[in-house]
Amino acid sequence: MLGQPIQSNLAAFDEIPIVDISGANDPSKRAALAREVVAVAEQVGFMYIVGHGIGDDILDGVFDMSRQFFDLPDAEKRKIHISKSGHYRGYLGLREKGDTDPSFKGNNLEAFHCAAELDESHPDVKANLPLRGPNLWPSGPDGFRDIVYSYYERTYQVGTTLLELLAEGLGEPTDKFTKYYAHDVSQLRLLRYAQIEDPTVELLARAHCDTGVITILSQDQTGGLEVQNKSGDWIAAPPLKGSYIINIGNTLQFWTKGRFSSTNHRVANRGSGAPRFSIPFFMTPDFDAVVKPLGSENEPEAPTFSVGEEMLTTYKRIWPSPVV
Repeated sequence: MLGQPIQSNLAAFDEIPIVDISGANDPSKRAALAREVVAVAEQVGFMYIVGHGIGDDILDGVFDMSRQFFDLPDAEKRKIHISKSGHYRGYLGLREKGDTDPSFKGNNLEAFHCAAELDESHPDVKANLPLRGPNLWPSGPDGFRDIVYSYYERTYQVGTTLLELLAEGLGEPTDKFTKYYAHDVSQLRLLRYAQIEDPTVELLARAHCDTGVITILSQDQTGGLEVQNKSGDWIAAPPLKGSYIINIGNTLQFWTKGRFSSTNHRVANRGSGAPRFSIPFFMTPDFDAVVKPLGSENEPEAPTFSVGEEMLTTYKRIWPSPVV
């Protein structure tokens, strides 16, 4: 990302903080909560959140659907392959990759992608807005579409709450970030990592920072997620039942002029033989949003970047392009 500011507050943390956001709707607690999430976004860039209102039954249900989907025969999953979507939705096979970066080797995972469900009558679809359109849904397992999309909608609301808290904690209007989500290109991914029983294979996902604003992650009990602190040490982010893990992406680091930290992270190979399941939700603004660092909105020479261009560049690099 051009003009990406240096992290100014990242600390040599030794654990991932846990933040209870149940006070978000309590006026007597909200201001303190907003300050807390901002402090963690600055110093760690990762946090567990609890008290988010999403029950274990809902989280367990979407993981069950994920397991059943990935257990389908390969030919069945490929009926909704990502290349059949004009919006990078559907199934992504093991180690599949894009064609714009020869150095990218693909990740040791399978994925299912979905986003806001828009039918052909929606104004955004009629206007042919990029990354706005229908999802590709499999014919099974039973209940997959209803359960997964309900999870998408509930998690989106959690993301909205977090973006409002982050804005307020910065002393900005509540809708400072969310006003850019009228036509957002947020995305939910169901992931299955294949464990490799080879001690020479250390990682299932390479070290990286996320591209978007915030990521809202639910992970199973396998473990393996690690986060890099200021000293270069890798800190484990083990599973915490009923929690989400939130992390800051490159877009929000840019947007806050480096005040928030988009922190490097990776997934270590446990070599257990059992697959690892995780479900990241990427809270991404409107395709045509043009972002400037806070406080420089009226400065003509301030650095800017286009959210849509950034996302498309990333997608084309790491995923097969549409052939529809």
